[in-house]
Amino acid sequence: MSEQEQNKYINQLRRQLTNAAERIKTLELDIEPDGRISQAFGVLEDHIDTHFDRVESRFDRLESRLDRMEHQFNQLQAKLEVVLDAITGIGDLPEE
Repeated sequence: MSEQEQNKYINQLRRQLTNAAERIKTLELDIEPDGRISQAFGVLEDHIDTHFDRVESRFDRLESRLDRMEHQFNQLQAKLEVVLDAITGIGDLPEE
């Protein structure tokens, strides 16, 4: 390999090394705490937290409604037992 070819090859390697170093710096800036990637994850996290809070709130309301419905069902069942008892007299059957 001639000296000119060697110099050309060395210059090409230097350019590639400089290019790689610049790309690494760009990635470091994007990833650091105030970088674009970190900011994007922060925005995504806030978005998820907001939706999770809304879903959790709706779930709490649904759970409260189900508790009320269960209470109403138990009351209705107790009333039906009283009515059936009065109509059929099953509650007054002898035990022996």
